[in-house]
Parts: sequence; C-alpha cells; structure tokens
Amino acid sequence: MIKLENIKKVFRTDEVETWALRDVNLEVKEGEFVAIMGPSGCGKSTLLNILGLLDTPTEGTFTLNGVDVSTMNENDRTDLRKGVIGFVFQSFNLIDELDVTENIELPLLYMNVSAKERRERVKAVMERVNISHRSKHFPNQLSGGQQQRVAIARAVLPNPKIILADEPTGNLDSKNGEEVMNLLSELHKSGTTIIMVTHSQHDAHYADRIVNLFDGQIVSQVEM
Repeated sequence: MIKLENIKKVFRTDEVETWALRDVNLEVKEGEFVAIMGPSGCGKSTLLNILGLLDTPTEGTFTLNGVDVSTMNENDRTDLRKGVIGFVFQSFNLIDELDVTENIELPLLYMNVSAKERRERVKAVMERVNISHRSKHFPNQLSGGQQQRVAIARAVLPNPKIILADEPTGNLDSKNGEEVMNLLSELHKSGTTIIMVTHSQHDAHYADRIVNLFDGQIVSQVEM
C-alpha cells in the first residue's frame, strides 16, 4: 500500500542546510498498524507530513497504492488525499465556532456530499465514537477526550483507507488516552491502516510494528 524508497528531506535557507530525513525506506501493508517513535527533532513529523501528502521529499520515491506521488503537484496531492487519508492531531484542530456535528461533517462538505447523506453518515459515526450526546456542544464545552473523539470521527467519516495520527494522546490524561487508543485499535481491527507518531511506549504497543527513528534515519523496526 505504502512504499518509501531512499526518501530524503532537506530544509535549506541561504546559510543553513538541515537534513530532516536521510535514506528512509519503509513499507506499510494495507490494514497494518505502525507506530513511529524517536526523540524530538528526529524527523517523525516530517515523515508523517510526507506520508500524508502535506509535503514532498527532496529525493526518493513514495508510492501509494501503486502510484508514484513523490513528484505530484499540490493540487493533485490534495485531490488524492480526499477520502483516502484521515488525520488525527495532538491539538485536535477543531473549529471553535462550529458545534460537534458541524466539525465532523466538514470533510463531506469539501467532497460535495448531499445534505441528506451527510446527516446519515455523521449520525452513524457519532454513535460509533460515542459522542452523539454532545452533538450540539462546541469544542470549549468538551473534555480533551471528547474533543479527540470528535477529531477521530471527522477523520474516519469519509471512510479513508489510512489514518495518520500525530501524538493522538499527547494532550490527554491516562483515562482519556486509553479510550482514544482503544478507539484507534477498533478502527485498525475493522481494516483501517493506521500510522501513528508517538512518544508513548504504552501507546506504541497497540501497533503491529514499531519503527524507531533517530537523526532522520530508521534505526530499527520491531514486530509486536
């Protein structure tokens, strides 16, 4: 499903050249749950941005479902992302002015889905993540765990093949963090491919495989 070959990423200014990734080779199979770990500044977020088609590598090849996406322009990457990749962030990234229902349905608005179908799909996904009772609440009226459940509902609403999660429990206490990881585990069991960046050894053990990064390179991979 995903294949990275000799991926390099360098950020350049007039005076400084910073290598974020060096010769990264990685394959992720459909339905796999992969955790990416490593110290701050090792390239985890850069790697996730490339996997999410938010950034392009300086060198190397990125193949997604048999298509080389490493040299695609921004418009083509945006079109490919829709309905294929869902994002879950540490900071939730909810819109304060929208209630839970409105936040969740945003991806379908961008995909021009009819109002009737949006209502049906939003209702179903809210029930799936147990947030229906908060449907008319705004983000500032929710706990951190509830906000993350809304963010996950928004991510899975278009039925993406891949979920990319960046420190999904980083702003949560242990109880809410456990609930979020159980939810991601359920999505994985239903067939969704999940790639998660985390500092938490506890969270990483939900994965099928742990990929360890250091100084922009993969230094080990451990099957769980």
